[in-house]
Amino acid sequence: MILLKSISKVTSEDLAGVYKEVAETVGVDNAYKIYSHFKGLQLMFPLKFYSKEYIVQQICSEYDGKNVHALARKYGYSESRVRQILREQEKPAITKKDTTEERG
Repeated sequence: MILLKSISKVTSEDLAGVYKEVAETVGVDNAYKIYSHFKGLQLMFPLKFYSKEYIVQQICSEYDGKNVHALARKYGYSESRVRQILREQEKPAITKKDTTEERG
């Protein structure tokens, strides 16, 4: 890419398409870093920002016995899914080794 201006003099208005929106959100310098790293690729951002493991950890640590509705809203899950996560964490993890020892 040919830099027509020093990047410090570029405004979001100088950028093409989606880069203008990105620059308005994160600044021109960060938009340029994103461009440099991902140029030529099509990106799709999942609706969920946090990993499943992180969500499970947070729900379990924040659960107080009666805040299922609040946790569901906070993390974008249904109340039944929050209850399912809590139930799954109550059960001890059964490993393959455990089940083969029981048979033997």
